[in-house]
Amino acid sequence: MVTEVGRYSPRCACILLQPNQSLSVSANLWVFFSLVAVSLGISLAFAFAGAWMILPFAGLEMLLLAVLFAYVCLEGTRREVIRIDDKQVVFDCCRGFRGQSIYHREFTRDSLVVLVRMGSGTAEPASVSFSGPEGCLEVGEFLTDAEKAELVERLGHVGICARKERAFQLHQF
Repeated sequence: MVTEVGRYSPRCACILLQPNQSLSVSANLWVFFSLVAVSLGISLAFAFAGAWMILPFAGLEMLLLAVLFAYVCLEGTRREVIRIDDKQVVFDCCRGFRGQSIYHREFTRDSLVVLVRMGSGTAEPASVSFSGPEGCLEVGEFLTDAEKAELVERLGHVGICARKERAFQLHQF
């Protein structure tokens, strides 16, 4: 999701990017424990019928399910914040329930170039990248194509224009 958190002037804004998480943490736990109960019930029924070797595999299945649910919950807490003012564009990425910062990057507004690689559709971008003397950084990789188009539009509202290209080319140096 692309949300404009604050706009201080026509050239300054704060944009929040976050994945669309359809279930809350408590709902994820409810689904997980429901699946564990069903799997445990089936495996115990087979164990009582004499096929006790199914219990270790059911345990491995539940362990893998727990790891995958934890990964999905952790990725759902990912946030990217783009703060734009008159002189610079600050990009922060954090993850986790405590908002642990993964990385922080600052770009000079005058030298910032927003590169948009267009996908197969004519109107929707496949990737959005910030590029400047400070380096190159892909923004909002978890966003859908429509949300990336909305991000490019919001950047245009604060005066940061994007350069759209069909594909990036890799140059060997």
